[in-house]
Amino acid sequence: MNRVRAILRATLTQGRHLLYRFAPVVLAAYLWLLTSPVALAAKKKAVEAAPTKSYTMPYFIVIMLVGVGLMTVMRPSNRLDQPLDMNKKDEKEEA
Repeated sequence: MNRVRAILRATLTQGRHLLYRFAPVVLAAYLWLLTSPVALAAKKKAVEAAPTKSYTMPYFIVIMLVGVGLMTVMRPSNRLDQPLDMNKKDEKEEA
């Protein structure tokens, strides 16, 4: 029984090693073969003119606004760093 387990363990270890080693190659080949018929079947287009409108500034503005929004939301708060001390409130009322 132990001999069978040892053989199965060695076989599974070798299989796992092969899977980890060749999985990226198999995935790359699959994706390449998946997209090549689409590229080959595409009709040839006439040369298009360059776009006249640039989207650089609108994208820059949106990225900046998202960054400012994230900085506003994620900024540290001093109120949460200090524990609430009820005794100080009571001492001020007594004085």
